[in-house]
Amino acid sequence: MEFTFDIFEIYRQYCEITSRAIDCPDEAQKVRMPKEQLWKMVESRISRSVSILDELQKLMSRLHLMAGFSEFSRFYGFVFFICRENGQKNLTVGRAVMAWRLVLSGRFRLLNQWCNFVEKNQRYNISEDTWRQVLAFSRCVHENLEGYDPEAGAWPILIDEFVEYMYRYMISAVYTYTWRHTHIYYLCKCDLLTLIKHGTASSDLENGIYPL
Repeated sequence: MEFTFDIFEIYRQYCEITSRAIDCPDEAQKVRMPKEQLWKMVESRISRSVSILDELQKLMSRLHLMAGFSEFSRFYGFVFFICRENGQKNLTVGRAVMAWRLVLSGRFRLLNQWCNFVEKNQRYNISEDTWRQVLAFSRCVHENLEGYDPEAGAWPILIDEFVEYMYRYMISAVYTYTWRHTHIYYLCKCDLLTLIKHGTASSDLENGIYPL
């Protein structure tokens, strides 16, 4: 049977395969082979004229991704699966950033800052584990970094480095804000956290006063 590139059919097959692991965790290892077979079939038939991101956008318009997190989580995993290039296990930084900007728009409060940081600082490809953890990070962390707990879980190094970068940037932003408005030249950490929690620093970051 001739295989044509149909993003809806590919996603249907992907869901069928991965649902086995969801229904029975012991089957998780067994779904790897069917997934790879599906990928090889896609890779061998896909045309250079096909834009994966355009196809994903069409798929997103048809799915009820706002209905629940479980459906979006499965779709998010599919994005990693379908965006790989040349049989690689990981995503190139450029492809990952474009995919994040597409699928996490409106879902990740720090999406622009995250994508800019990754583009400038990440030299290696994005692994599937890092891809999954970014979704978890986007759900639990607010724009002022409230919700981030380095002790609560083993975040990837890339996320830890991003958080450190954001803290340094916020310190700079709050220092500038305070200097402009109150002429206080030095801030202790508790002053910083107080301003951040009250939304002073994060609102200025959102409004573009201190663009990243």
